[in-house]
Amino acid sequence: MSEWVMRPIIEYGFLGFSAVLLGVVIWLIQKLLGVLEANNQIIAANTDAIKDLTSTSCDLLKLNRSLHDKIISRPCIAKQEG
Repeated sequence: MSEWVMRPIIEYGFLGFSAVLLGVVIWLIQKLLGVLEANNQIIAANTDAIKDLTSTSCDLLKLNRSLHDKIISRPCIAKQEG
């Protein structure tokens, strides 16, 4: 008799627990999707910053090479005094 009474209680308990766990999993997936969206925005911002840094570095390298060429093309003053 006790098995006849306890079996539905246990089965419904597992059913309720499964429903709660399914709800928790869905909630966690929604939170994870929010975090992934924020992460994608951060990655996009970092990519833009790296592109800006690369273009600035490229411009500075061109300027540095130009200055190097100008300095090399001028005569050395130390050779004239010695």
